[in-house]
Amino acid sequence: MRTLVLAVFLTGCSSGAGPTPTGTTCADPDPITGTTTLTYDNFGKGFMEKYCTNCHSSDLTHSHRNGAPIYHDFDSLFGVLEVPDHIDEQTGYGPKAQNTFMPGDGTGGRCPSTKGGALDEACPEPTAEERTNLAVWVACERERTHNFIDAGVGSAN
Repeated sequence: MRTLVLAVFLTGCSSGAGPTPTGTTCADPDPITGTTTLTYDNFGKGFMEKYCTNCHSSDLTHSHRNGAPIYHDFDSLFGVLEVPDHIDEQTGYGPKAQNTFMPGDGTGGRCPSTKGGALDEACPEPTAEERTNLAVWVACERERTHNFIDAGVGSAN
C-alpha cells in the first residue's frame, strides 16, 4: 500500500520532463523592479495568498489540501524556505525554464475558491512577470540571513 501511495504521489508531482530549476540568481538591485530586492512583505506573501495558500497552508489537514504535499506550506516565509526549490521548479520563470505546473496543472486546472475547499473554479494563473518575480524572490530569499527563532517561529531547543 505504501508503495502505491508513493507512486501516485510521485506521478502527481511530475510534469512531462520533470521539475526544472529556473537558474535564476539574485541581483541587487533586482532587474525586474529596477530598485530594491523583492521581499516576503512586498511580493512573496501576496503571491502566495493569491495563488497558493488555498491548498498550501499549515493550518489545512491532509484531506483539505487537494493533493498539496504535507509540509509544503506557503503561508509563512519559514514555510516557503523549507522548499524553495519546489516552488522555483514548479512555478517560476527564469533563464533555464518556464515552469507552469502550479497552480493548475497539478489539479487538472481546477483550484478551490476558498481555503481548504473543493476544486470548484479555474485556477488563477500568474502572469509571466509574476512568475519571473517569483523566481527572483526565491533566489534572493535563499541568500538572505533569517532569524526565525527571534521572530517566534522556531525554538532555541
